[in-house]
Order: sequence, then C-alpha cells, then structure tokens
Amino acid sequence: MTRVRKIPFWSISRLSMHVQAVALAGIMLLVLAGLARGEVPDRILSFTLGDTLYLNTPGQVTGLTWMGTDTLVFLADLPDSVTPSGRREVQLIFQDRQGRIFRQADFTGVLDRGLAYDGEFLWGCGDDRDGLSILYKIEADTLKIEEAYNTLGHRSSSLAWTGRHVWVADQDSGRLDRFDPELGDISRSVVSPGFSPCGVAWDGNQLWVTDRGTGRMYRLRGSRLNWNASVDTESFFFRGQEVLLAYDGFALWLLPPGEKLVIKINFN
Repeated sequence: MTRVRKIPFWSISRLSMHVQAVALAGIMLLVLAGLARGEVPDRILSFTLGDTLYLNTPGQVTGLTWMGTDTLVFLADLPDSVTPSGRREVQLIFQDRQGRIFRQADFTGVLDRGLAYDGEFLWGCGDDRDGLSILYKIEADTLKIEEAYNTLGHRSSSLAWTGRHVWVADQDSGRLDRFDPELGDISRSVVSPGFSPCGVAWDGNQLWVTDRGTGRMYRLRGSRLNWNASVDTESFFFRGQEVLLAYDGFALWLLPPGEKLVIKINFN
C-alpha cells in the first residue's frame, strides 16, 4: 500500500509565503532597475517567433550582426581548439541566408565578443592581458584592423550601431556605453534597465536590450535611451543566460542561449 504523507497546513502556508516572497523579490528587482533609470514603464510587449536561420559552425557564437539584408556575420569560439598561445580559436564567419559560408577569417587573440556593422566597418570587442575590454574597428572588405580603442568595461558583451555611435553593453557594470567614432572615445554612459545587459540591437528608432540578470528584454527610446517598454515573460524569459540580438533592416532576430539557430521576432 502506498503511504500518503500529509503535509501540515503550516508547511503549505510557508511554501505559499515563500513563493510570494520570490515573486515580490523579482518585482522589486525590476522596480529597482527602473528606479536606477528614473522610471518604471508599464507598457508590456509580446511577440511570436518566425523564420529561422541555422548558423553553420561547430563553435559557440559570441557575436552577431547583419551586414546588409543577405549576409549574417558572426564570431565563433571553436571548441577543442586551443592555440599555441593558450587561447581558444575564434573565427569571423560570413554566411548568406541559405546557410552558405562564403568567407571566414581567424581572429584568435583579437576578437572575443560582440559585433556591429556601420555600413563600412565591422566593430568587435576583445580583451587585453589585464582583462580590460578593447573595441576594434575592422575594414569590412579587407578585414584589416583600422583602429583599437580602450573601453570603460571589463566584459563588453554586445554591440549595436545606431547610425552615428556604437553602443557597447557591459555585463559586469550593468551599463550601456556610447562610443563616438569621431571622438575615438566613450561620450556617454547610461544604466541598463536590468543588471547584466548581454544583447543589444538598434532597429533604426530604438535600442533593444536583453539582460542576463533579470532574464528580460527591454526597449529603450529617445536620445537619452529612456526605458520605454518590456517584453512579457511568456514571449521572452532567459534568466542567467545570454541571448544575442541582431537587426536585418526589417526585423529583429534573436539567438537563444547555447543554440545555433537565429530566430526572427514578429511583434504582436
């Protein structure tokens, strides 16, 4: 006979109180993040997933950007590929919408994370020996490194080109830094809506940010990048995981954690 264990009412009450406390703590995290920005928007967005594109690489994708509407460029950290210098092999890969790789270059020891394209140059981040992050400007045709700049962060995770500036997401600081190519320096910094921004993309009017700490996705608008809306947790929730974003000129695409399948976002 199976014995049924009765759970005391006080245990159920404690469990209920614990769940409520966890939920309240989550809400407070979002509120505190909003207070850091001086606002807590109440607009909630939702989306469905659409077309997919498989990334033809055995490696972990650490950077992603569209180069025009037909070419997807990504960084791949290749497994089991330690070089004589002790660093993992990193490849910069160019792929069309049919999944065909038509160009590939070795950027081991230079690039580590993040990619953006400004119409002429690719931008990517790497680390120096002291662990500081370096922003690289790379000529897209020749793949020659034109310039290298120090950034404010220690773990720049994603980049977005807005037409004039490169926005750099820094997970460790929970900050978004605006790099001005004309000045060759960071010209502004803002606090991210979450605590560990890991993916950013600019759609021509607004900046989208995914956050590892809260697991949420946010929309920022205006010259001051005001937090304008959040995506609901039914559409997007990846706490503790990195999700990269890219914009192809018409729609946002996301790369789920640990996947090699880029997925188009259709907002409702």
